[in-house]
Amino acid sequence: MWTTPRPEKLPYSALNGVTISFLPELYSATTAAPATGSFLSFAGGYIQGDEVYDPLYTGETVGQIFNDTTFLGEQGLRLNTNISYVKYVIPTTITAGEFSMEVMGLQANLPGDKSKVFGMSTDSDDFITDPYRFDVQYRGTSGSPPNAITYRMLWGSADDPNLRYEPDTTTRFNSIYLLDPNTVYFFKATWGGGEVRVVVREGGVNGKNIYEVAVGARLGVYNPVPHFAYLGTPPGRSGAESATVPGTIFRKVWISSRPRPVL
Repeated sequence: MWTTPRPEKLPYSALNGVTISFLPELYSATTAAPATGSFLSFAGGYIQGDEVYDPLYTGETVGQIFNDTTFLGEQGLRLNTNISYVKYVIPTTITAGEFSMEVMGLQANLPGDKSKVFGMSTDSDDFITDPYRFDVQYRGTSGSPPNAITYRMLWGSADDPNLRYEPDTTTRFNSIYLLDPNTVYFFKATWGGGEVRVVVREGGVNGKNIYEVAVGARLGVYNPVPHFAYLGTPPGRSGAESATVPGTIFRKVWISSRPRPVL
């Protein structure tokens, strides 16, 4: 269970001196943030430029909710089905940055195939073939192999293998984890600087590394315009069994060109 106190504001240095105002009328659990972005209180979250913070333990989100979800107080937001997800519209594309969050509810041997924990894309009709698709997976019982953590990131093409960055098959088959739904996991993806890296820690942001895999990314640029990010992912041509991991609970979501501060 999460026991960390709820911070009330970002440190001045973390906001580069920007004044924060709380604008509850702009955001709700079912309303997307305005494309231009506006700061909220730290407890309420914000979207501004190339940065998103969404605590989710407040019973609100700065993103847009799709399909069945439940706010669980201090635990955050649960995606109840494999077609449930939250979408963030990022006003300024992040060509190099971080996407991280605390997660509960992940468990081994769930139905599904290439089930997704979180992802990003641009505005293609099909998430799977989007030229800037990125997703972090925790594979279901139909996955190859089941219960594997893996990822894929495309830097401008769904067809060019030279712009596709993902762990190789041997790494994927060595990345089987029987995750516990009652354990807090910290997921962090970073991209840019010649690599894509995904880290998973057991026990939260300061917990034990259980997965850390980097792949060199020497060609292309990650440049989705517009830039969308997701908790879970939209279903694509691969079907709902390769969309969201049902039952995943999220809180303290950070997406930015800057490293994650203490949240």
